[in-house]
Amino acid sequence: MTGDEPADAGRGMIGGRNLPAAIAVGLLLAGVFLGSVFWRTEAFGAVIALLAALACVEVGRVLRPQGTRLIVPVMVLTVVVAITGAYVAGAAGQRLGVGVLLLGSVLWVLFDRRRTDIVNTLATTVLFGLWIAFLASYGVLLHDRPDGAVVVLAVVGAAVVADIGGYAFGVPFGRHKVAPSVSPNKSWEGLLGGLLVAAGLAALVLPLVGDTFAPGSAAALAVLCGLAAFFGDLTESMIKRDLGVKDLGELLPGHGGVLDRVDGILFALPVGYHTMVWFV
Repeated sequence: MTGDEPADAGRGMIGGRNLPAAIAVGLLLAGVFLGSVFWRTEAFGAVIALLAALACVEVGRVLRPQGTRLIVPVMVLTVVVAITGAYVAGAAGQRLGVGVLLLGSVLWVLFDRRRTDIVNTLATTVLFGLWIAFLASYGVLLHDRPDGAVVVLAVVGAAVVADIGGYAFGVPFGRHKVAPSVSPNKSWEGLLGGLLVAAGLAALVLPLVGDTFAPGSAAALAVLCGLAAFFGDLTESMIKRDLGVKDLGELLPGHGGVLDRVDGILFALPVGYHTMVWFV
């Protein structure tokens, strides 16, 4: 996700992206996402697993020229185990996925005779494995609720709307930067504006869709998920700046990689899940 980015002068370009391609890919992703959300948890889990697995492969390719090796096969296996496990056994299935990531990474390195830079390989594999596979598995837990479709849309919608609102407010009003050394265009004004838009829209819309949300709980969920998404986006910006890369993939024309599009959403999923469990 991106926010508070200046538009480029080139025709059809914004923030260095091909805008028509970005719109087309965005609409396709939205269609697949909505179709799976309103169908079955198994379909939704399959979509999440596919995207997460592709993200693992992409990140591995991007980091390889940087001199950092990821154990991609273990990461992809973790995606399958964590997401399937979350559907079958809930939190216990997630823990199984984490176990596969930790033990699988260690065993892979242990039996690899060409192993080098062991600590960096293990640390980076675990970091991205948890970020992608473990956080993505919370999407299945959210969708497996009786009101799953509504809750998933609330959480993901909060992340997306807060990001769009942040751009809309940040460009004209952004004066005070949140972390200029990490993302120079992100401002406190943009963050506050995005959260207000997300909270207001959630309070108006979510109470009309079923009995899960009252206006107050809808607004609170939107603020918490929007804030989590903002810092998820900021975290990826920090990592990309450290690596010296613009994107963590190139699979999605006009968007970059899969992780570039869902970085904030991945942070919002566990926040949304635990907010629903504890407070709603």
